Amino acid sequence: MRALDGDANVATKPRQGTAGTRPACQVRGREILNVCQLWERGPVALAFLATRGAQCEAELDRLQAISARFPRVQVAAVAIKGDRDELRHDIRGHGWRFPVGYDRDGAVANLYGVAVCPHITFADRGGRVRKTLIGSVSTARLRAEIGALARRAN
Repeated sequence: MRALDGDANVATKPRQGTAGTRPACQVRGREILNVCQLWERGPVALAFLATRGAQCEAELDRLQAISARFPRVQVAAVAIKGDRDELRHDIRGHGWRFPVGYDRDGAVANLYGVAVCPHITFADRGGRVRKTLIGSVSTARLRAEIGALARRAN
């Protein structure tokens, strides 16, 4: 995330203008958060946040704390709009070790129907969405949802 300076690619086919020149699932790289790549590895918990969103940040803190118990579940987050430098500061300050992407114009958030944060979408390996949690939930509920996702993967 340090050197990369672009916007999210949401293209589903080649040459889709501002959505992307290549299909998003084909765009790979060390600094690129690609949800298709995550789904290939296993189930995914994908959280959305807005910088300066205390509830969003607290939910990501809970995700970070829980994620070590479920190593087969891919945890990632997408920051919606906001300031990139502030996001980098938040990632360091909170100690989030999962990948965090940046959605400059909100295109990814629109695809996932994000209206408020926290917003966490849970998907099986292969990308089938199982559930979306909207709003703050308890640590116990979050642990239960990630645990259910992990059990289905076995």
